[in-house]
Amino acid sequence: GRVFDTSLSEEGIIGRAVGMAVAGLMPVPEIQFRKYADPAMEQIINCGTIRWRTNNRFVAPMVVRIPGGYRKVGDPWHSVSSEVTYAHAVGWKVAVPSNAEDAVGLLRAALRSNDPVIFFEHRAMLDAAWARRPYPGDDYLLPFGKARTTRAGDDLTVVTWGAMVELCEQASDKLGASVDIIDLRTLVPWDKEAVLASIKRTGKCLIVHEDIGVGGFGAEVAAVIAAEAFLDLDGPVERVTAPPVPVPYSPALMAGVVPTVARIQERMADLLAF
Repeated sequence: GRVFDTSLSEEGIIGRAVGMAVAGLMPVPEIQFRKYADPAMEQIINCGTIRWRTNNRFVAPMVVRIPGGYRKVGDPWHSVSSEVTYAHAVGWKVAVPSNAEDAVGLLRAALRSNDPVIFFEHRAMLDAAWARRPYPGDDYLLPFGKARTTRAGDDLTVVTWGAMVELCEQASDKLGASVDIIDLRTLVPWDKEAVLASIKRTGKCLIVHEDIGVGGFGAEVAAVIAAEAFLDLDGPVERVTAPPVPVPYSPALMAGVVPTVARIQERMADLLAF
């Protein structure tokens, strides 16, 4: 059949997929949880450079589905984001959809690509009502590197992705301010032009992501903004992220780690008042 189980070896799952891809197939390996992909990182990194190492004689396109993200009663293995890890894997594209409709369009685009793709599926999206969308049709495709503005505003730009999009929308609604919320949808490539155009209009930027702030992808976005939109800024580029601590098992402790609507709203208000 076209769907089959494998031994519980992440190195073997990705290694087999690389062989299938080089042979001309389009494999879609799935890793059970984000943290479990770590043992396969050597296979993943080497897969991304096959085209370069063989002078374009071989390619290994595939779509690696990885559920991840913080969820209650998780732990350092089952509640992990760290999507920035794959942004460092040269040759890979990285998708981080925030809802079912975007997931459909991005998955179809990934399956038609000639590059390997990390498809990061936030666990909260699997059963959350806010992630549901009407079926967009059999021909619906979303190109990589094209962000979506989920809320239009003139006073503050918020750059986010994945499950944090919903929290940013809730924070904006509660604040009642004119906030421009940009859902990147993909990290590699990411829509720099959309972000810079928004900042040119608003003059302020808040970056929100679930991964830890130290070395997170938000730092890359902030660096680009500082280099290319410095004169457009009317305040510091701020971030709301998780701190560099292990993921708590306790829901009460997790609420103090994961970005919340209240924390996002507070930082929005601070920037607007700057």
